[in-house]
Amino acid sequence: MKLYKSLFMTVLAAVAFTSCSDEGYWEKADLQSVPTYSFAQASNTYSLSGTDALPQVAVEVYRNNENGNVTVPVSVTLSDSTVMSVDAPAVTFEAGKSVAELIIKIDESKIQIGKTYIANLAFVPDSVDLFEENLSISGNSAFKLTFSKAYSWTAAGTALYTEDMVGTFFGVENVTYEVAVEKAIGNSAVIRLVDPYGAAYPYNAPGDYDTSKKHYMTINMEDPEGVYFERHYSGMNWGYGEFVFHSMAGYYIEKGNSLEAVKGAGYCGTLVDNVITFPAKTLLVGMTEYNGGGLYPGGTGAFKIDLSNADLSE
Repeated sequence: MKLYKSLFMTVLAAVAFTSCSDEGYWEKADLQSVPTYSFAQASNTYSLSGTDALPQVAVEVYRNNENGNVTVPVSVTLSDSTVMSVDAPAVTFEAGKSVAELIIKIDESKIQIGKTYIANLAFVPDSVDLFEENLSISGNSAFKLTFSKAYSWTAAGTALYTEDMVGTFFGVENVTYEVAVEKAIGNSAVIRLVDPYGAAYPYNAPGDYDTSKKHYMTINMEDPEGVYFERHYSGMNWGYGEFVFHSMAGYYIEKGNSLEAVKGAGYCGTLVDNVITFPAKTLLVGMTEYNGGGLYPGGTGAFKIDLSNADLSE
């Protein structure tokens, strides 16, 4: 047995999870005697809107026994530590319990609408003495939390929309027509046009646009000198796939650039006396089945959204 003990101490990998029987031969140990840990889920996603609350998320962790008080280290990576926090990078099991929780706290007052937040948790086996603690990992060794918050909307009347993008590909004139407007509850500087390329667009005929759902063009005018709109899947198809519209400023913001940077480059629109305009060639146009769905500069400078008849009060 002295020989066996010597081998056990010096060649751990060769005898891991084994034991010596009374008969003197080596046998596999009871796996239940080896602590294993697992997150209950590999991931969880929350899509919040309106008054939805998410003050914290309790992440459940399991172990395969109930032996003793045990603290297991966990690595914590937060995409925004001003919004999310944890008290300690570890999860603690109480004696007699096989389930524990790690709480991710969320400061809801600092959540930015439209921004995605991510928390990554993972066990840290290297920080524990494997020989002394017999720590092993099974099941979900990591957990990812993702959440974001979107605006809730309310009707805000109508706008006069002067179209200036379809002409990039087709020989149509700029036309002005009425479209419905909705505003974000709590922030009327963010609006959306309802189906601007549906039945309201004068050049459309039945069958040219998707009627199964609404299509919204979302416009941010929080900075009157830095107006932009998000990628807009229009639902309109004239034979080359769905039209996709984007402001150049929105495109570069989507790529991670700041509003100040794209404003300085001259890509933004402006809001003056309730009218939004964009400079020529600061709009992007594409069709999903044309040349790989690429976007092309468009706009002659005639683009306009007249909000004089819209209710933008808070």
